[in-house]
Amino acid sequence: MLNRACAAATVAFVLQTASFGLPQDPFEPNDDCAAPPVVLPGNPIGLTIGPDPDYFAFDVPANASIQIEASSSTVAPTLTLFELGCGSPLATATGQPLDYFDCGGTPRQLVVFVEAPAASSAPYDLEIDVVEIVDDPFEDNDDCQSGSLIAITSFTTPGLVVTGCDEDYFVARLQRADVQIQVDLLFDHSLGDIDVEILEFQNGGCTGNVLASSTSTTDNESVTYVNATNPSAAEAVVLRIFMKSGGDFNTYALTACFGDITLFPLIGEQGCVGAVNNSGRPATLCASGSLVAADNSVSFYVVDLPMNALGYFITSPNTNFVANPGGSLGNLCLGASGRYSSQVLNAGLGSVFFQPDLTTIPVAGGGSTVLLPGDRQNWQFWHRDATSAGVSSSNFSSAIGITFQ
Repeated sequence: MLNRACAAATVAFVLQTASFGLPQDPFEPNDDCAAPPVVLPGNPIGLTIGPDPDYFAFDVPANASIQIEASSSTVAPTLTLFELGCGSPLATATGQPLDYFDCGGTPRQLVVFVEAPAASSAPYDLEIDVVEIVDDPFEDNDDCQSGSLIAITSFTTPGLVVTGCDEDYFVARLQRADVQIQVDLLFDHSLGDIDVEILEFQNGGCTGNVLASSTSTTDNESVTYVNATNPSAAEAVVLRIFMKSGGDFNTYALTACFGDITLFPLIGEQGCVGAVNNSGRPATLCASGSLVAADNSVSFYVVDLPMNALGYFITSPNTNFVANPGGSLGNLCLGASGRYSSQVLNAGLGSVFFQPDLTTIPVAGGGSTVLLPGDRQNWQFWHRDATSAGVSSSNFSSAIGITFQ
C-alpha cells in the first residue's frame, strides 16, 4: 500500500468479507451510480460481488494520492474510478490495485465501481487508501510568470513537494558572463521520477527555450548552465521542476552552487543533503576545479555553517546514509571514511574553503591513497554544532561525489 515520505494525512479503511456464505451485503442495493453509499473510515463490513456490480462513494481532500484494491480468492474484480455522476472514467484496473493521483483542488467525493468478471457471486475485500498531499510553503510557484516565480536565495532548500498537476518554478540570477550555476535535485526515484529544466527567461516569462536539462531515470538530477551573454550582462534563468510521468508526487531537496567557468568550473554531484544546523540552514558543500586526477586541482567551499564552528573533512569511495550517528544532529552520507583530522578549519562568518591533495587521500583506519582516472570519491564536512537549547553536538554538510578522469 501507499508508503510515502511527505507531509500527509492518511485515511484508510478496509471492507472485509464475511467468513461464510454469500448473502447480500448491507450496502445493497448499491447497483448504480445514482446514489452510491458513502463508505466511512474504519467500518468493517462483509462484501459480496455479483451478480450485480457495486458502487461506493468516498471523501477525498483537495489533492490526494489514491490507491484502491479489491481482493478475492475466487475472482479478479475490475475497479473503475469516477467523479460523482459516473461520466468518463478517471482510472481503471483489473486484478490489481488501482492507483490515481487526484488534482481536484477542492475536497469532494469520488465513486469507485467494483465489477465481477462473470455473473457469479464472490466474496471480496475492498481497501481504499487516500493520502492528502500537503504542498510546500513556496506555493503557488506553478508557472513561469514573474508574479509566481520563487527566487533561489539558499544554497540548499529541503522539504519541497512537486506533483503531477503542480510543477515548481524557481528563478536564479547570474550576475555576469561566465557565471555558472549547478542545480541538484535530491530525491528517491522509486517514489516518483522528478526531472529539471533550465529555461530562458525574458520580458517577465519563459520563452520556451530549454537551455539545459537533466532527465535521468535514477535517484537525483544534476544540471549546469553558464551565462554566455556578450557583452557581459546579468541573466535570469528559470528552473522548471516536474514529474516526468505527469502523475503522482514526490518530495525533494534543491541545491544550487555557483562558480565561474573560467576560474573554477563546478564539478561533482550532490549525493546527500545536510540537516539544518544552528545557522538555520543546512550546510552545503560545493566543488570546483578539474576532473583530471593528475591535475590535482580540486577546491571545496562550504556555506551556511554555524559561525566560528570548527570542523574537518571526511572522505570515502563509498556512500551510505546514517541519520544522527553517535548523537550527531546531522546525516552521515559516506561509508567507512578517512579523516582530515589534522586539518581543522574554522567557519568564521559561516564558510570554509579547502583544497584536498589527490595524491594523499586519507582512508578509513589510517594511511592514504592516490586517486586515479576512473575513481569516484565522496567528501563531507563534519563540524561542531549546538542544539536549540545550546547543547554542544556535531553536524554534517551535504555530501558531494566526483568521478575523476
